[in-house]
Amino acid sequence: MSALSMLRHPVVRGGLLALTFGFIAWALARQWADVRQAAASVTIAWPWVAAASGVVLATYAMLIQSWRLLLRGWGGELAYPVAVRIWTIANLGRYLPGKVWSIGALGVLATREGVSGVAAAGAAVLGTVLNLGAGIAIAVVTGADALDRLYPGLRVMALGASLAFVVGVAILPALLPRLLDRFSRGRGLPLARQQLAAHTIWATTAFNAIAWIGYGVAFALFARGVTPQVSGNPTTFIAVFSASYLIGYLVLFAPGGLGFREVALSGLLVGMGAAGQGDAAILGAASRVWLTMLEVLPGVVGLLWLPPAQRAALRRSGSP
Repeated sequence: MSALSMLRHPVVRGGLLALTFGFIAWALARQWADVRQAAASVTIAWPWVAAASGVVLATYAMLIQSWRLLLRGWGGELAYPVAVRIWTIANLGRYLPGKVWSIGALGVLATREGVSGVAAAGAAVLGTVLNLGAGIAIAVVTGADALDRLYPGLRVMALGASLAFVVGVAILPALLPRLLDRFSRGRGLPLARQQLAAHTIWATTAFNAIAWIGYGVAFALFARGVTPQVSGNPTTFIAVFSASYLIGYLVLFAPGGLGFREVALSGLLVGMGAAGQGDAAILGAASRVWLTMLEVLPGVVGLLWLPPAQRAALRRSGSP
């Protein structure tokens, strides 16, 4: 049985969820006194929260366009409203253990819209890789000094990873056609009708990098609306959000990085001197609720409008 097949088993999923919630309870118990004291003074400034939400939605729009660019580079074409529906539905997959369901859902739904399987799968996988790499690079650029103070040597490691990412993007146009051809022949799939141009890869990478900056700016606005006593310049919020989000994403068994992202976010804020334990924990928990609503609600709406045949295809693929 493969690792992905094991993750589909209800007992395994239940065990991983229990582990995740156990970790959350442990982390909250350690900070409970500080959290209770800080919570007494919380007052939400809704205009700041609304502004933060608008930035996040604009960031989603940019990421959807970057995915369309990859599809178009492989000869696939989706109207923007259709791409929005597919992308928001696939986003629901990040709340299942394994994280790969989002990629699978993008491929399944795009294929049902007439895009080739190779283009749909390739765009989904490559888009995820470029997004993660861009996130690491942004976290390093905006927070290398602070991260190095927290964990000596981390700056050198992160800069090395960022350099490797840039080199990887540079060689992708030459390497990708061979990899895709080998994958297609091995799976008996038709070869891609065209190959990605270098400018498409660089444009997609730039979109993803800007998106991480957008997320960080949104997080700064949200913090201003929920915990104005948390201080820091915009680069601090960009670095903290990017690093904590990536940590949560890379914990594959935690749905949406639940618990692990919040602990990382709180630890980074406290370690950088931007917040106390209680305020950092409150901001982490509040931002989880806020972002979950922004991720889930559009996907649920899209799922309700999805034709029954496509919903059935999603269920067969193991997606939401």
